[in-house]
Amino acid sequence: MARLLLVEPEATGHRMVLYVRLIAQEALRRGWKVTLTTTESALAHSATQAVMSASASGLGVIKMPEIPRENRYGKLKLLRGQHAYLRAFEQAYQTYSKTNAVDFVYVPYFNYIDKIVGLRGSPFGATPFGGMILAAKFHHHACGIAGSRDKMDVVNRMLFRRLLSVRAMAVATTIDEPLQKYVAQNMPALAPRLRYVPDVSFIGKPAQRQAARQALGLEDDHFVIASYGSLSPRKGLARLLSMFSAVDIPAHFRLVLAGAQDAEAARLIQTFKSEIGARWSQVVELNRFCTEQEEGWAFAAADAMWLCYENFSGMSGVLIQSAQAGVPVITSNYGLIEHNRQKHSLGLRWDDFLLAPPPAPRFDWAKLEAMVHSIKGSSSLGQFALQHSPKNFGCNVMDAIEHVHQVRDTHDYR
Repeated sequence: MARLLLVEPEATGHRMVLYVRLIAQEALRRGWKVTLTTTESALAHSATQAVMSASASGLGVIKMPEIPRENRYGKLKLLRGQHAYLRAFEQAYQTYSKTNAVDFVYVPYFNYIDKIVGLRGSPFGATPFGGMILAAKFHHHACGIAGSRDKMDVVNRMLFRRLLSVRAMAVATTIDEPLQKYVAQNMPALAPRLRYVPDVSFIGKPAQRQAARQALGLEDDHFVIASYGSLSPRKGLARLLSMFSAVDIPAHFRLVLAGAQDAEAARLIQTFKSEIGARWSQVVELNRFCTEQEEGWAFAAADAMWLCYENFSGMSGVLIQSAQAGVPVITSNYGLIEHNRQKHSLGLRWDDFLLAPPPAPRFDWAKLEAMVHSIKGSSSLGQFALQHSPKNFGCNVMDAIEHVHQVRDTHDYR
């Protein structure tokens, strides 16, 4: 029986409930012995308890050292913070491996240590390891993905090459498809060590459109644009509010703001509310961390989901959830969100219906509605949803692990 060690010290919903749970379940289904190493604080969290419950008695759990919180944030502290994670991972592995054999180590969120491993080496000795690379962007400009250049791109590219060159690094998985293509073209000798795995998300409690609209106080003939998740200016809030501030906005348009607002978002919305007066009746506001039921209502009630991120080049779970609900997205011309929207025909851009830019924007409302209705429920949305399904995610990660595990068994790279 092959033995897999999963390393995840923190209990976040996306990484613990999705990544860890899906990988563990699929590995157990395939007959692997799976052990999760995590912190005591994570074990007390409901997200970790959900993983353990979903995996029943098949998942082993061991504790690892807590990582000091003060080492985690800020660019100047990046390597120092990653070094703290590396030491904690190394200590946990050494303690566990004294009495237990390990065939493969996988870190579902490899960004904990992605920069330091190329400089310090593997924290898991000679045991083959891998992990999921998130938020890499040093390659975006070269791949034609819109976004700002970072002065650290050259350094991050070098560190990524060193990471893939570490002898025990068997496979790095990535949710960024252009990264795989970039490595194949620019680091061909290392390309076999990188594998694309479509990201995953899901709607916990999908709802019926009519019931969702009724629950949110919306009518059948309303045209609904929704924003879901924690709300901040980074999500293009100013643009969104400028639309609903327009004096000629159609009377049947509605805006759903579903998610907790940070302080700046709350200030912008309060100003917007005071300026539009009676037209505030066109807005449905759920200023809180939404329940699964409320999440389901937001997607089922929407005609379009707002994803106009600013200065954010990564992926979005809402992009996947929107496709699963058959709902088009509205994006800015930026990052992986826009790359996927364009490649897979998932929606439209803000520029597509903008007639005049701020500070006095004008919009083609008829074009917006027509474009949204032409995409809603399309096969392209359905195909994207299928590619990013929970079942496929666990299978894709385990396929990558099993492939390199078999190759290393054959050639004994260790």
